[in-house]
Amino acid sequence: MNADPFQYDDAAYVLGALSPAQRRAFEEHLSDCAACMRRVGELAGMPALLAGLPEPAFTGIADAPPLPDTVLPNLLNTIRRRRRVRVLALAAAAAVVVVAVALVGVLHFRSDTEPQQSVASQAMTQVAQQRLTATVGVEAKAWGSAVHLTCTYAGGGPASYAAPSYALIVRTRDGATQQIATWRAVPGRTLQVDAATDVDPADIAGLDVVASGTDRRVLTSGPPRSG
Repeated sequence: MNADPFQYDDAAYVLGALSPAQRRAFEEHLSDCAACMRRVGELAGMPALLAGLPEPAFTGIADAPPLPDTVLPNLLNTIRRRRRVRVLALAAAAAVVVVAVALVGVLHFRSDTEPQQSVASQAMTQVAQQRLTATVGVEAKAWGSAVHLTCTYAGGGPASYAAPSYALIVRTRDGATQQIATWRAVPGRTLQVDAATDVDPADIAGLDVVASGTDRRVLTSGPPRSG
């Protein structure tokens, strides 16, 4: 049996590291490959996980030694196995994060040097607060929607002050909700939070940013704009 030439492209696709030509080829392949479609769905939460890593984790990433060819397949197999059994042991999670830090440095380098597909964005409306601002764009995919949130937290405080955490919620036209990302604010910094959902853009009624662990909205928007 011939090996699937796209079998290791799922993580790079979810993280936005494929070139436009590679993205198109992979998306055409997705429509006919249930295995790759399933792997993309399993990795949908990876961008939010990487976006939540602290800034010091990326320091000196350019000086890190090259990753072995076996790192990515082993990492993906580990993530899929843990998602299936819904068990995340603390020690194992630390090992996965260390590898993911090195991986994201390579992927961000590729995405910064290759043209990205344009996505129409809209400003989110603040709800009873003035510290967090954001714009959000929704990109149609064969498997659902990629959501790109750019946010800035203007707050600050004493050394003991803990920056707040937020969650991104998708509201569908049938009245359901789906949490697709969580992250911690970094005062004075603009963050890019990338997430994914199996909901098609046409079925999204709106998006909300809430205080993590609550239903208190801090930002909201209506249906996504078409590109």
